[in-house]
Amino acid sequence: MNYAPLWCKSHFSFLEGASSPEELISTAHALGLKHLALCDRDGVYGVVEAHQKAKTLGIHLIIGSEISVDDGSSIVLLCKNRQGYANLCRLITLGRRRCIKGSSKVSWPEVYEHAPGIIALWGGKNSSLAKNQAPNEIAAALKQAFDEDLYLLLARHCNDHEIKLERLLRDRAEAYALPSVASNEVLYHSKQRKALQDILTCIRLGIRLKHAGNQLRPNAEHSLHSPAAFSKLFIDQSYALRRSLELASQCHFRSVKSLPLSI
Repeated sequence: MNYAPLWCKSHFSFLEGASSPEELISTAHALGLKHLALCDRDGVYGVVEAHQKAKTLGIHLIIGSEISVDDGSSIVLLCKNRQGYANLCRLITLGRRRCIKGSSKVSWPEVYEHAPGIIALWGGKNSSLAKNQAPNEIAAALKQAFDEDLYLLLARHCNDHEIKLERLLRDRAEAYALPSVASNEVLYHSKQRKALQDILTCIRLGIRLKHAGNQLRPNAEHSLHSPAAFSKLFIDQSYALRRSLELASQCHFRSVKSLPLSI
């Protein structure tokens, strides 16, 4: 079963992503994928390079971003249309302007205010479900702001701690009638880039590789997966897998030529 990777970060997510936008798009094409969402952290800096490569290879590029929230969590936002792109850029600009260079923070109310035209994926490793003091309040407010465009993000990177988190996510999805979508965090196009990503992590955290320990990802499961491998990973959640394609088909915004990129 095919799927759409909806949470991909390139090297424009500085010291986090370990592949270029072109490498991600080219690998997606080689794997037989039809869609790819570029969701660099707090920015859309890689969109132009990704757009050019996607146009050449016939890949449907989805523009998005992983937005850092001031409680330490994050949320993945995907542009459905021109309005969504404009709202995403405004939200990114708000977060960047109030922070020192290289960082960004927005509040949950600011996320809610910029919801029109955007699909929100809430969950994954940075979900505030696991640590926020009032996840119910956030869930209710997100539901009110995004309505049918809010989804619970189910991510599986073969880590033991994800089992408990996924249980929390699925309970929350049931409580708030939120549909779930399967999509892993992609940080590099090939498993061979895991070593580079480890080094980038150490530089970002200011630590030596030999002392990094559990600060590093425990495996190389943050690469793009083939449809067969991803289907096997979510064999018990086939509906969430199919939904990734449904979401991709809702994102109609294509051109970035006439729109300014966020700061």
